[in-house]
Amino acid sequence: MPLVELLTPELAAAAAVAVVASFISGFAGFGLNLVMTPILALLFSPLEAIPVITVLGLVNVVRMLGGTWRHMDRREVIIMGLTSILTVPLGAWILINADAGLMKRAIAGFVLLFTLILLLGWQYRGPRNTATHIGVGMLSGVLNSGVGIGGPPVVLYQLARSGDPSVGRANLVGFFSILAAVTIVTFLANGALDATAGMRAGLLTPFVLLGTWMGMKMFHPRSAPFYRRIVLGFLLCVSVMIVVLG
Repeated sequence: MPLVELLTPELAAAAAVAVVASFISGFAGFGLNLVMTPILALLFSPLEAIPVITVLGLVNVVRMLGGTWRHMDRREVIIMGLTSILTVPLGAWILINADAGLMKRAIAGFVLLFTLILLLGWQYRGPRNTATHIGVGMLSGVLNSGVGIGGPPVVLYQLARSGDPSVGRANLVGFFSILAAVTIVTFLANGALDATAGMRAGLLTPFVLLGTWMGMKMFHPRSAPFYRRIVLGFLLCVSVMIVVLG
């Protein structure tokens, strides 16, 4: 598709969403896919939107790696990241073969469910060991490539950590870096990430970089609870809107 044909009102709306979503992700460590996926799935289609968002998600988290690396629990991140490889292909198959309308409703439903869980204050109280790392990684893998939202399982897992919130935030950045890279390779292999998706991602990348930079400037561990409330309020509005419009 010629570049000029991509410069549409839908792309302009996607650029605005990219700034907001990456700003949230920049200070919270998560939220880019949760905000962008349901909206871009309406602007385009799930099959068109999710590969683009995956590329933008990688840009977003790689930008944050330098500032979070020293806080990361590297063993935990590596286990979750490597086991996600096992289920990403399954999610990609679901994305390619499922009905577009059904996928839009599934995406909105996942966002709404996750937001309500956090608003109700539910937290994971189970063990933290190799088996749970593997389970979280595999579940996030299939959700990330299938509905474009692989964050909820690992976000809930990391928010349950005690101590410095910078560690959980850093773990999210590290895991999402691996997950996005694996998902991109899978999409390239099955043709879901084509030239059109690549050009859309390239056009939206500057907006993601801008939003991420602003969000990182705003982050401070003492302000994490305040930021979390902002993220949840925004996600609730987005998810309700998508359910109504969808």
